[in-house]
Amino acid sequence: QPFWLHRLWPELPVQCLAGMANKPVAATTGEEGEEELPPFESIDFTDLHEFIETARAGGDGSDEADPVAVALKRGVQETNRVAADIDGQLERLEGESVADYVACFQSFEDLHQEIVATDAVLEKMERMLGTYQYDLSGISDEIQILQGDSQQMNMKLRNRRALQKLMNEYVSSVVVSPQLIRCICEEEINEEYLGHLTELNKKLDHVTQIDMQNLPSCAQSTPELERLRTKAVARIKEFLMQKINALKKPKTNLQIIQRNVLVRYKLFTQFLAEHHAAVADEVKLHYVTTMSAVYLKQFRTYVSCLQKLELENGPTRADTLVSDQWQTAGNPMSLLNQFGFGGKTVNIKDKGNVFALSGRNTILKELDKDPIIAHSTQNKVKYYHEQLFRSHQKKLMDKAISELRFLCDFFNTHDAPMLLHEVLRMTKQNLLDSLKEFLPGCWDSVGLLLMIRIVESCRKYMQGQQVTCLDSYFDALQQQLWPRLECILKENTASLRKATQQGLTKPSNNTHGHLVTRRYAELAASLHALSTSESSLAEVEKPLQSMQVEARNLLETIASKIEGPETNAFIFLVNNCDLVLAIFDERHLQQSAKACFDELWREQVQKFVESQLKLHFADLVSFVTATEPLVQGLDENSARASVDVLRMDQVVRSFAHSWKQKKDCIHQNLMKSVQNLSTAMRIMQQVLEQLLHYHERLCSITNTCFSQQPPFQSELVNKMDIFREIKQYSVSF
Repeated sequence: QPFWLHRLWPELPVQCLAGMANKPVAATTGEEGEEELPPFESIDFTDLHEFIETARAGGDGSDEADPVAVALKRGVQETNRVAADIDGQLERLEGESVADYVACFQSFEDLHQEIVATDAVLEKMERMLGTYQYDLSGISDEIQILQGDSQQMNMKLRNRRALQKLMNEYVSSVVVSPQLIRCICEEEINEEYLGHLTELNKKLDHVTQIDMQNLPSCAQSTPELERLRTKAVARIKEFLMQKINALKKPKTNLQIIQRNVLVRYKLFTQFLAEHHAAVADEVKLHYVTTMSAVYLKQFRTYVSCLQKLELENGPTRADTLVSDQWQTAGNPMSLLNQFGFGGKTVNIKDKGNVFALSGRNTILKELDKDPIIAHSTQNKVKYYHEQLFRSHQKKLMDKAISELRFLCDFFNTHDAPMLLHEVLRMTKQNLLDSLKEFLPGCWDSVGLLLMIRIVESCRKYMQGQQVTCLDSYFDALQQQLWPRLECILKENTASLRKATQQGLTKPSNNTHGHLVTRRYAELAASLHALSTSESSLAEVEKPLQSMQVEARNLLETIASKIEGPETNAFIFLVNNCDLVLAIFDERHLQQSAKACFDELWREQVQKFVESQLKLHFADLVSFVTATEPLVQGLDENSARASVDVLRMDQVVRSFAHSWKQKKDCIHQNLMKSVQNLSTAMRIMQQVLEQLLHYHERLCSITNTCFSQQPPFQSELVNKMDIFREIKQYSVSF
C-alpha cells in the first residue's frame, strides 16, 4: 500500500488504505501524462473526506494548512528514505549470497566430479548398446532366413497333406475291401446297408470318370466293382419288390409303409436310376401296377359299401314335374298312388326331397370334411347320392395328394405326375364307369347340380394344392354330369308341355295352389340358388327360362278349364303365382327370376278386382262407365240433360246403403279362396282403392251436373269412410 498515504493519515483504517492501494490513481509527475496504476477495489472514502474537512476547518489558509500539499511533500521525502533503505538491504543481501556460495564451493566441486563420472558410465553404456544393436541386426537376418525356411516347409507340408488326401481318396475309391464285399453281398439290407451302398456308389462314380479309366489301378478294380454293382442291383431289386408286394396285403395302412419304410430307402431307387436304368424302370412299373390294383380294389370296395348307405327309393322318371302316371282327368287316386298312399307306402326318409333343397346345399360348406366311413352303419343313416359322390372325390383327392408327395420323395423324379396318372388311371376310370352306370337312372336334377358344384370346388382345391393331375378326370365328370342335367331339365319341361297339350285339370276344380306349381317353384328356386358361378348359371339359365314359359302356359291352361265363375280362374292363377313368388322369396332369388310370375300375379289381381266390382257394384260401374263420356266437357245444364238423374239418384242411394255389406262379402270370398292371408289383404286393399276410384268418378259426374248440392247430397258416401276401410286392410302380415 502507498507509504505516503499511511503517513499522511495514520488514523485511517487498514482496510481503507489497502483498498486505495489497489485502485487506479493518476499521479502527477514532472512530465506531462498519466501513469496507470494497478486496478483498485471499491473503497469507502467517508473517513478520508471527514479528515480533509477537519483539516480545512482547523487551517489558517496557507499552503502548509492544505492537507493535500502537505501530504505530497511528505510523500516525496518518505520515498527517498525508502529507496535508501532498499539499497542498503540489497547490499546486505549480496554480501550474504557471496558468503553462502563460498561456503558451498566444496559441494559444487563434488557435484562436478560426479557428473564427469556419470558421463564416463554413459559413454561405456553407449558402446555396449551399439554392440548389442549390431548383434541384433545379425539375429534379425537369421530370423528372416528361418521364416523363409518355415514357409517353404509349410508349403511342402500342405502339398504332402493334399497329396496324401488325394491319394487316400484315390486308394479308397479304387481299392475294394473285403469288408465292403461282404457287406454288399451278405449283410442284411437295413439302414446300415445304406452306408455301404453309398461307399460303393462313390467308388463306381470315381472309376467311371474318363481320366481314371486309363489308370492301371482302376482297370484292376473295375471288374470287381462291376460285380459288386450287379450284386447290389439284384439285392436292391429283390428288397424293393418285397416291400412293394407288402402293399397288397389286405387292411394295410399304405401311408405308414410308404412313409416309414419305403421313403427311408429312397437311396436304393437313386442307385438303380444311376447304375441300372432298366431295373429302375422295372421297379417303377411294378410299383405302378401294384398300387393301381390296390387303389382300384380299395375304391371298388368303398363305393360298393357306400351304395348301401344311399337312399333306397331315389327319384325315378315318375318324379318329373308332371308325371306320366297322372291322368289328365285329374283323378285323385292317381295322385295318391304317386305319393304312395294308394298302394305300397314309401318312407319319406328313404325317398328324400326331389325338388326342394331342404338343406342339401350345406354339403357345399362341408367339402373339407372327412369322407363317410363305409362301415359305420350302426345308426343306419341314409345319404343322398351327392353326399356319397363327395366322399368319393374327397377320398380320391386325399390319395392323389399323398401319393404324389410319396412319388416325388421316393423316386426323386420329375415325371411324378405321369406316374400318379398311371397309378390312379384305373381307379379314375372305375369311378367314371360307376357314374356312367348311375346317371341313366338318375332323375334328381338338384343332386346333379350339387355334384357339378362339388366337382368345381374339388378342382379349385386341387389347384390350390398345386396338383393338376386330376384335371382331366374332373373334365370327364363334367362332361357326363352336364348332359344328364340338361336331359332331365328338358324332360321336366316336356312334361309341362305335354300336360298343357293334354289338358291337365285341377282336381276337384279348387283354386288352391297346384302340386305342379309347388314342384316347379321348388325346383326352379333350387337350381337358381345353386347356380352361383358364371359357368353354372350360363348352362342352367336357358332350360329354366323354357321351363318357366311352359309352367305359365300350363297354369293358364288349367285356369281356363276350371268350372264355375270366372273369378275362380283368377284366384287360381293368383294363388299359384303367389306360391311361386313366396318360394322364390325364401331363396332370395333375383328379380329377373321372379319377373314373369310377378307380372302374371299383378295381371290376374287386376282382373279379379274388376270382376268383383262388376259383380257386387254393377250399377255403380256401369253407370260411371256409360255416363262419364257423356258429360265430359259439358256445362251443367247440358250435362244434366244428358244424364238420367233418376238413375244417378238410385245408384248413389244404393251404394250408400249396401257398399259395406258388399265389401264384407268380397272379403269373405277372399278369405275362403286365397291361401295367403297377406295376399288376401293386399287384394282387398286394391279392391277398395279401385272402388274409391269409381266413387270419385261418380262424385265428379254429380259435381258436373249440379253446381249446387244435388238433392241426394246427404246420401253420398264420404270418401274418408272408404279411406278408413283401406287403412284397415293396409296392416302388414
